[in-house]
Amino acid sequence: MEDSKFVVYSFIACILFLGVNGESPYRFFTLKVTHGDIYPLGVKQKGILINGQFPGPTIDAVTNDNLIIHVYNYLNVPFLISWNGVQQRRNSWQDGVLGTNCPIRPGKNFTYVLQVKDQIGTFFYFPSLLFHKAAGGYGSIRIWSRPKIPVPFPTPAGDFTVLAGDWYKRNHYVRTNKSVYMFL
Repeated sequence: MEDSKFVVYSFIACILFLGVNGESPYRFFTLKVTHGDIYPLGVKQKGILINGQFPGPTIDAVTNDNLIIHVYNYLNVPFLISWNGVQQRRNSWQDGVLGTNCPIRPGKNFTYVLQVKDQIGTFFYFPSLLFHKAAGGYGSIRIWSRPKIPVPFPTPAGDFTVLAGDWYKRNHYVRTNKSVYMFL
C-alpha cells in the first residue's frame, strides 16, 4: 500500500514538474565592434559598426529580464558602451562611463550584465569614449511590458525608432586629439 502511494505521488510530482512552462529570465546578446564605411552625409567616412551594421542591432527585452551582453572590441583603439536611460540597479559600475568602467582594450571583450527591472520604453546604447559617438556605434534598446501586465495607455497605431546623431564631413579620428589615446 505504501509503495503504491509513493508511485502515485512520484507520478503526480513528475507531471507537475514537466507541466511548468516559464520563459528564461536571461537574454544573451553579442556585439562585435568594427570599423566600416558609412555615408551619413553622402560623404564616405570610416564609421563604427556593431555586428557589421549601422545603426547597431536593436536589443529587445521584456521588463524584469536580465541582459547578458558580450561586447568584443575589434577596433584599434579602446572602446566603451553606455546604456542611456536604462536604470542600473545594484550594478551602477556597469553604466559604461569612463571612471566607473575601464575601456575595452583593442582585441579584448567585456560582458555587461544589466537587469531591466520595472522599466518599459525605448532607450539607446552609444559609445561613451572620446569622439566615437560621432562615428556611429549606437543602437536602440526596446523594453516591452510583460504580456500579463497592462500598461496605462492605449496601444500605439505604429511603432518605429529614431536615432539621431551629430555628423561631420571629416572622420571622427581626425577631429579627436590623438594624444588622448595614449592615456587609455
